[in-house]
Amino acid sequence: MTDVSSLTDIQNTESDAAFTQDGEKLVWNTDDTDVYYKGTTDRDLPISAKVTYTLDGVTDSLENLMGKSGHLTIQIDLTNNETGTVNVNGTDRTIVTPLITAVGVIFGEDASNVTAEHGVIESAAKSNVAAFVTLPGVKDSLSGLLPEDLSTVEDYLQDSVTVEADVEDLAAPQIMLAAATSPDALGTDNVFDLDSINELTDGIQQLNDAMSQLMDGASQLEDGVSQLAGGTLALLDGASQLKTGVAALDNGLGQLTNGLDTLTSNNAALNAGAQQVADGVLASANKTLMEGGLIDTPMTWDNYEAVIDEVLTMNDKTLAAARKKMVRTIWEQAPNFKDSQLDLALYLSATKTNHDLEAALRLMQSYDPSMICGLVQLLTNADAQQIAHEELKLQAENSDDIASVRALKTSLSQIQYFVSSVNQYTSGVATAADGAHSAKDGSAKLASGTKTLYDGVNTLNNGVSQLTDGATQLSDGLVQFNEEGISKLTGSLDTDQIHALKTVLDEMTSRLENYTSFAGAPEGASSNVKFIYKTGETVAATENTAVAETTTQEGSFFTRLWERIVNLFKF
Repeated sequence: MTDVSSLTDIQNTESDAAFTQDGEKLVWNTDDTDVYYKGTTDRDLPISAKVTYTLDGVTDSLENLMGKSGHLTIQIDLTNNETGTVNVNGTDRTIVTPLITAVGVIFGEDASNVTAEHGVIESAAKSNVAAFVTLPGVKDSLSGLLPEDLSTVEDYLQDSVTVEADVEDLAAPQIMLAAATSPDALGTDNVFDLDSINELTDGIQQLNDAMSQLMDGASQLEDGVSQLAGGTLALLDGASQLKTGVAALDNGLGQLTNGLDTLTSNNAALNAGAQQVADGVLASANKTLMEGGLIDTPMTWDNYEAVIDEVLTMNDKTLAAARKKMVRTIWEQAPNFKDSQLDLALYLSATKTNHDLEAALRLMQSYDPSMICGLVQLLTNADAQQIAHEELKLQAENSDDIASVRALKTSLSQIQYFVSSVNQYTSGVATAADGAHSAKDGSAKLASGTKTLYDGVNTLNNGVSQLTDGATQLSDGLVQFNEEGISKLTGSLDTDQIHALKTVLDEMTSRLENYTSFAGAPEGASSNVKFIYKTGETVAATENTAVAETTTQEGSFFTRLWERIVNLFKF
């Protein structure tokens, strides 16, 4: 059996099987499927624990306090040594591997009135057990990223735990600690871990989003009330709707939902109208290009770019259409001009007039000697024919028609973008409507805590002035609720802070998933690791541990967890 370990002074604890060691590689000479061994390491353990004992306000060593009586305070300071860095919004932040750490303190009959802030107490006839579950170092890793009010998770983000008790003839309490990468390793699947903070972060994001929708809805309502002042009919209609609604946030959300539903009902018509306009422009473009001989079949929105790009390559079809257009244009000025004469004009334009086709035509009309030479060249020289062809291509590329085709591609792209933008807008309206409905579903719960927001919103029968005042009070009240309620609850986390929080949590989760071994493991092996600590044994501590073990067969989660921790020490 082959293993990898950085431990020294390795001893087999379960059998007589021997091993050979080459560096960190171990080879056990055994046919057994399991090997248990122990060894020594000089590495810092991932969690360091410092225990401080204070009796009646005087801090001293446990040895000096043994046998004394008074009020005892035990403080256990936990330090997470598994640290790393992650770049968050351009700044390096120190983070830890968030090991789930369970701490237990067992008292015997010498202790009474045991208390444990951020923990729980399990009492039996002859013992008391104080138990904690925490994530050392996580609070500092998330410093500045969590809301100020951490009451829901505060118990689990402690780097120091404290137990207090009244003692008579103090016998050494037994302190035990277990750290692991998952709740399963501690014998339970029901414990606060990093996933719990991830769920809290998602809840903050949802709460912020919902509050933003509420604030937007209140602003729209205020604008609507202002418009209602312009007409009696609109005022009466608004008063009828607001009379039963403004007094509560629930009804205000109902108006917001109704408004978004109205916009949503117009989405299909708006999308269809935009598409109809676009299709009309495309049809007109198809007609122009087909009449100009540039294309044979109509373009579609899926292929118009490819079709126009093909036209702009100056292919034979494009050049034929350009040639036809040139002949027709020249013929309008000189009716006797023939198609066969165009090659001569193009040749002269390329060789004699610096690509000025009109100047070349004038040479032909004046029977300039160069015309005769050019005609001979065209009839006898293939290169001259190619020059005329290249000139046709040059004239076509620089023609107004081809410039229009290029502009047409841009215009069609802009129209297509317009249609896409309309679709995105209507999709956004539909999404906003869904969000409003979600907020409306939860508004009944919010109403109980926001009644004061509507104290200034009275009946709307007093007229436009009171209606305007009421809408203003509603808007102001939502701002107050956000500042004094929601913002305090979420810590006023903005998008960047929530992104930073998620970045840190994702990195710590990754570190936790990759933390599978302390002393090493063979490549490709499936491994996991847990750490178990306990204070030095005394006779009294041993008795306390035995009593606690026999009296924790049933009970709360922490009791069952502690039973698991005690069993871990039974090597």
